[in-house]
Amino acid sequence: MPVSELNLKVNISVGNEYLQDNGQTQLMFVFWGIIIPIIGVIGFIGNLLTIIVLFRIEMKSTTMYFLRVLVVTDTGIIIGCILGLSIISITQLYPQNPEMHYFTHVIYPYMYTPVNYIVMTLQFINVWVTVAVSIERYIAICHPFKAVHVCNKRNAFILIGSISFIAIVYNIPRCFAISVTPCIENTIDCFTIVTTIFGKTEGYEQYYAVYAYMVIIYIIPLVLLGILNTLLIIELMRMRRRRSESTSTILPTPKENSETNMSIVLFLIVVVFILCQTPGLVAQFWFLGQNVLTKWICVSNTLFELNSSVNFLIYTAVGRKFRKVLFKTFKFLCKRPVNPCKAMCSHSGTQMKTFSTRTAYYSDDELDGTCTLKSARCLLIKDDDARDVLERQ
Repeated sequence: MPVSELNLKVNISVGNEYLQDNGQTQLMFVFWGIIIPIIGVIGFIGNLLTIIVLFRIEMKSTTMYFLRVLVVTDTGIIIGCILGLSIISITQLYPQNPEMHYFTHVIYPYMYTPVNYIVMTLQFINVWVTVAVSIERYIAICHPFKAVHVCNKRNAFILIGSISFIAIVYNIPRCFAISVTPCIENTIDCFTIVTTIFGKTEGYEQYYAVYAYMVIIYIIPLVLLGILNTLLIIELMRMRRRRSESTSTILPTPKENSETNMSIVLFLIVVVFILCQTPGLVAQFWFLGQNVLTKWICVSNTLFELNSSVNFLIYTAVGRKFRKVLFKTFKFLCKRPVNPCKAMCSHSGTQMKTFSTRTAYYSDDELDGTCTLKSARCLLIKDDDARDVLERQ
């Protein structure tokens, strides 16, 4: 069985041995049964917050369309890892438990193929959308005049749709490489996963599942991301150096600052992506030895899920616009009441009191020097209204 098929599989053999039979059960439980669920829950919450922010109307740009796809695929990968890895790794510790036995030998065999297909498809989309957004950032920063015609909503949708279609079609052979059969012992409620004749062919086992997977998912994307982001950082440093050496007092526009900040955010996302995905590339080779390889797979799958769980931290720590929209979205957490604008006017012994009794709220970031001006303007308006009323009387 190709090593790449083991990325989300725990009861298929490595060589001629099962993972459960070579002393890796407890290690699987530590990484997949404890660490992955903890990372997954935290990442899932972070991704939900990211979805809420990125899908707001304020976050409108070509880059945001790619980031929305990334966060959706990241969320799906987290769910897939928990379903495909965490639960089965826990059941391996208690094989005699009736509920654990039923899940391992009845539910999981039928669940494996669709979960594996969905996760592999999401991984394909996630990887190549990351490459696509890096290309978009490179054009926007290094070739700004071309960006006007290239980086637009229509092209972004076409690219995202093409990547999704290719990913769906490319991973279809995985559905025919595995089948579910009754256990050899003919035990009731016992099924096992076996490789089909198609899955044993050289075309699938070597060229599709190993070489094509390694080149399309790892080598080409990682090389492109390394080159694009190196050029992007060089250009950002050149821009900063030109500004520091310039004798002009003209400051960069808010749009330029926003573009630069977004590029830095994307650069950090790509760095984390490369660090977390590279161990998966190493896991495609047998030179590590069978014992070391199974341990490496435990680590690489954990990093695979970690990559889908940390982007919220990057957005929050570095993305200025993301933080602003996030705080605005949840501003009810930091609201505080402000005294209402009260207009009082006295004329001929008549006193006009408050025209509005509604309490006004302002978020903390709005309580600056302009607040006084707002209150003064409010009072002037109220005084004018009071004067008009009195004159009519």
